[in-house]
Amino acid sequence: MYGYHLQLVMKHFALMWLLSGVGFAMGLFLPHAFLLSVSIINVILLGIILFVRKVQMGSVILYLVPLFTGAMFYWLVHFFIEAVGAAFVFAVFVGTAVLFILLALFVLKMPRDFFPWGAYLAASLLVLVLFSFIFFFIPINHMIYFIIAALFVSVFVLFTVYDFNLILGYYIKEHEVVQTAFSLYLGLLIYLLEFLYRLKK
Repeated sequence: MYGYHLQLVMKHFALMWLLSGVGFAMGLFLPHAFLLSVSIINVILLGIILFVRKVQMGSVILYLVPLFTGAMFYWLVHFFIEAVGAAFVFAVFVGTAVLFILLALFVLKMPRDFFPWGAYLAASLLVLVLFSFIFFFIPINHMIYFIIAALFVSVFVLFTVYDFNLILGYYIKEHEVVQTAFSLYLGLLIYLLEFLYRLKK
């Protein structure tokens, strides 16, 4: 049962990143006023989920947030998309979503003996392939943006693999599957907020 629930977590995690990619793609066709409304709703939902610990969100909300996050990200980057390049932004975000989906599928198939270094190696290789593809096939207006994007995605992916490794040591109950997948999805953001919270205390 442990393995079954862990597999479900990985599948839900992959689905959430797929929804983020869909949300980002939808941003290309939706009016900016609508995207602004979606972004505000998303920030409110994230605030409730992250800071009001006693509130238990339903699974539907936890799936809406990744979809809205993709749309919100497009709304945020459209302000400087001319400087960065539309193709570059689209390739980085959608490529990152695909990267996480592939990583989740890899974890599902990887023998437990290969953890954690096998997962770190696979993650690093996927990041290398993604940004090699972007470097050779996507126009890059400024190299500094390429370096920043590569560093950010690398840190985000490695933190997620770290989370993968942590949940291997826990028994995941059936009702915790979607919440655990959502925690993996927000991974780095949760760590940053926890760090700021501890600093404040």
